[in-house]
Amino acid sequence: MMDAQNKCFGHIECDAIIMDNGSNETMPSLKAGHPDAELTHEASIGKIASDQLTKLMSLGLTYDQAVNRIIQGFLK
Repeated sequence: MMDAQNKCFGHIECDAIIMDNGSNETMPSLKAGHPDAELTHEASIGKIASDQLTKLMSLGLTYDQAVNRIIQGFLK
């Protein structure tokens, strides 16, 4: 478990190599106790950076259009 109580960055990778009759159970847990903590898991999507939104909106996009553009770029 990753528990962030201050402004910080954290990332969890869950890699496992299973051989023979082995098994694996992974349950990552992220807990952000500070509004400026930036935590990610390899299978998650973090929050959109406000500077990216500001840049796109300064070019004439609405908030919703800017969010959509960022998400579409991520999915490509």
